[in-house]
Amino acid sequence: MHRHLPVRAAVVAAVVISSAVALAGGTLLCGTAGDELVAARAGLTREWVVQIPFDSAGWRLEYVAIGDGLVVACSGDGGVHAVKTSPTAAGGPRMGSVVWSQRVGRPGGPVVPAGIGPGIVTVAHDLDLHAFMAADGSKAWHRQTGRPPSAAAVPVGDWVYGPLSGDGVVRRPVNPLAPAPKATKKKIDEARLGTPQPGEAPRLSAVDPLIPVVIDGAGRVESAPVAFEGGVVWCSEDGILVAIVPADTDWKRLEFDLGSQLAGPAVVREESIFVVTAAGDAARVVDLPQQDIRELSAAWHVVLPLPPEGGPLVSGETVVISLGAEGVIALSAETGAELWRSCLGGRLVGTTGDRVWLVDQVGRLTSLDLADGAPSEWMCLGDFTIPVTNTISERLILASPDGLVVSLAPRRTIKAVAPRAPADAAKPGAKKRADAKKPAEEAPAAERNDT
Repeated sequence: MHRHLPVRAAVVAAVVISSAVALAGGTLLCGTAGDELVAARAGLTREWVVQIPFDSAGWRLEYVAIGDGLVVACSGDGGVHAVKTSPTAAGGPRMGSVVWSQRVGRPGGPVVPAGIGPGIVTVAHDLDLHAFMAADGSKAWHRQTGRPPSAAAVPVGDWVYGPLSGDGVVRRPVNPLAPAPKATKKKIDEARLGTPQPGEAPRLSAVDPLIPVVIDGAGRVESAPVAFEGGVVWCSEDGILVAIVPADTDWKRLEFDLGSQLAGPAVVREESIFVVTAAGDAARVVDLPQQDIRELSAAWHVVLPLPPEGGPLVSGETVVISLGAEGVIALSAETGAELWRSCLGGRLVGTTGDRVWLVDQVGRLTSLDLADGAPSEWMCLGDFTIPVTNTISERLILASPDGLVVSLAPRRTIKAVAPRAPADAAKPGAKKRADAKKPAEEAPAAERNDT
């Protein structure tokens, strides 16, 4: 049996290790983006720096997941480590402290990023799904999935959604021991979310929503589900966007065909889903009633001038998309109209105030002005080579393979306001096509709304 590291011991260890890093930081921090003076010159402040406690001589840090008030790092030895990222009351763990550490499975097994919810952290490993209390790391529950995961299992509301290899998304209750609500007689055969797992009772009605079900994923799901309007949304490798959302006393399944798999994770802002496909489409998909019929539809659609690299970043009213080595393009979140384009290319990692940051082609951490795309600052990354993209908060999270993690916050909190596009740019896809006669608001492919 594996026992979690006591909270007090974890905090003390983090303080000692962080102090050692600060004292011996020469080769680790000095001159890099993690250096306080270097960050200050770039308009950033170093919020915290911490060494994740694992055997970095034999293993490496694999993934860093970012949640609300928590960063969870997974290492190759099976370690799961939670770092506090929000202010706490006096006497509580300070920001940047490792508040707990756990271990799942055996060292060397496949590592999947953690899923972070308000109350629990979930980690899929081999054929198992582990849940830990977010506050102290105590084990909440452990279940077998029967199939390996294809992406992170994510807690959303009262449920945990875990994509499986091949096809299907398992939906399990956050608290399997909670008493079930009173039974209802309404059948949901026509709107069934999926089939039960082997050995489980058929789910023919909304009698017991605590029974786990396997939801049809519309194909293999390769990226973690994202919270959306009280439910979740994901995209299959076939380009089918699937949303499972609450509706009255039941759940509604909505689908939309993007025509191609995603180039990177979708970003949700309120009722909007911002997506970029591998085929070169960018779109804002919304869940709005159409003549009393609830369905996903495209608010706008743009054909990008070049193939994208990774998913979008959304900051305020600006959507930023990397075109790889060819540059970066910014679109209006409201209309999809092009706002600016930069020839400086790279992998997007986050936004801070009025800046968007990317790792450029020579490995530097470089910023562009969100208002006009002009290059602003650059910093050396040093050993911070683990790719971490933050779509959750206005922070840059940097991580090294040996477990050093740094958070950089903006000194300036004023959000840049991108210039409004001219009225004739309301159809942003038109000027990008050689044969463009199709309205920009048209969906990238035929949409489906199945139940």
